[in-house]
Amino acid sequence: MVGGMRTFVVSLCALCLLGGTTAAQAGTATPTEGTWSAITSAGLPITFEVKAGQVVNARFKFRWGFCGVFEGGAKNSVPIEPTGHWKFPDLRGPWIEGDFLEPNSAQGQVVAPSRMLPGCPETKANFIAAPGPDLLPEKPPEVRPTKVRAARSITNDQLAVRPHKITLSADGSFYLYKIHWKSFGGNEARAVGRAYLRNGCSTCPSKEVERPPVGIRLIHLVDQGNFRIYEHLSYVLQGPIPRGFEHRGAQSML
Repeated sequence: MVGGMRTFVVSLCALCLLGGTTAAQAGTATPTEGTWSAITSAGLPITFEVKAGQVVNARFKFRWGFCGVFEGGAKNSVPIEPTGHWKFPDLRGPWIEGDFLEPNSAQGQVVAPSRMLPGCPETKANFIAAPGPDLLPEKPPEVRPTKVRAARSITNDQLAVRPHKITLSADGSFYLYKIHWKSFGGNEARAVGRAYLRNGCSTCPSKEVERPPVGIRLIHLVDQGNFRIYEHLSYVLQGPIPRGFEHRGAQSML
């Protein structure tokens, strides 16, 4: 009788161990290598590659509320966690993440967090992806004009092609004007002009104003709606400048 009981206990423990191993393996199905694609709940395409336990070159379109449709992603890779989860960020803040449920199925979401300048609300879109062709073309099907934010105040946020004036402070104490473009529309734009600088500090005996020559450089083209916009502006001021300013600086144009 005792021997029979021991046999029962050992057999039961063996079943427990077997069941635990099966449950652990169920969430670690190896996804099919190659290109995956999907259409999100916002009706926009995404694509990514699976290679050697990594998600590679994720590219995704997302609607950032009333700010328009953008394309995100980067040519790098992120690891697939043992649970099958992965998360791929875009440098501007949005990200795509998902979970591999089966070798040929993944579900997830594209998230664009809210931002203040310009004021774009948070958006989310779900997707179910499977191995398949790349749904995002390498080049946009239409020609998109390249523009620059000519005025960056909260009440007057305009876009312009080859603008003659770019405002860099909401109170009007710093702006670039009489801008002459040497190049525009490519991966990099360069120009020369004048800068208006006004020191309006409350402790200064009088307001200082200077109008030095300035060199301007724009880089990092991004899609925004029907346009391409330069994301970063840098400048170099020449000659005397008021207190509180630097001869070199950079700002985001988004």
